[in-house]
Amino acid sequence: MTTTTPTEMFERELQKLYHAELEILDLHADLAEAAASEDVEVLFTDHEEDTVEQIHRIERLFEELDQEPRAEGSPVMEGILAEKNEIVSTDVPPALRDLDVLSTGMMNERFEITVLDRLLLLAADIELPEEITKELAANRQEARAALTKMEAIVERRRVE
Repeated sequence: MTTTTPTEMFERELQKLYHAELEILDLHADLAEAAASEDVEVLFTDHEEDTVEQIHRIERLFEELDQEPRAEGSPVMEGILAEKNEIVSTDVPPALRDLDVLSTGMMNERFEITVLDRLLLLAADIELPEEITKELAANRQEARAALTKMEAIVERRRVE
């Protein structure tokens, strides 16, 4: 489908975000299992509840827009999943494994934030109701918080 209007782009990006969030449930479970340290494992395990709520928010957005929830894949998300598949199947020392896990998690959160920023800009351009922008902003805030936690662990380990 060719995107020619801001509304079409919004719908495409929302479908992309929905797909990403559905994939993130498995991604985070796999990253938690692959983690070498407890703090990294807990970080990904604890984020599951937020991800489920983010999925529910996106489903409410589809409902607000009078659309059926539809997931549309993205080459970026497929790349992040391929990266995850590579690191969970590779045997590396624990410190390197945690770095791989955290890096993959940070790529994912940055992708999410980028898609959400695009959605928020488009929502303003096409003057969608405030309820929609609030839901998107809540998802963005949670993605940013998750990224900040991952970055803090990386920084702490860098200075140790």
